[in-house]
Amino acid sequence: MKSFVFRGFPLLLVLFLAGCQQAPQQPLPPVDELVLALRQLDLSLAEERLDDAQTQLAALERSAAGDTRLEQYRRQLADAYLQQGREALQQGDLDRAARALGQARSLLPQ
Repeated sequence: MKSFVFRGFPLLLVLFLAGCQQAPQQPLPPVDELVLALRQLDLSLAEERLDDAQTQLAALERSAAGDTRLEQYRRQLADAYLQQGREALQQGDLDRAARALGQARSLLPQ
């Protein structure tokens, strides 16, 4: 019994110390709220959810008024509405084409 204690104790000690050597996990860096909002706007534009994108853009313009990236998103959204209007014209849907053109016009600078 005594030989087991002498042989087993160093093994247990090594295992215990090895478990204590694990490095602490680093927390993930925080993500900027503006970056998250811009990613969401990108996603809405990519999925052609133009009404959602327009709402998100308006919210971003209120919260980050001086951000120059918003002008690019405004143009992308206007282009998407123009494309939607072209498709509606090709299908003969004048009402939807007029609405899309009106949305695009409201987004473009005078």
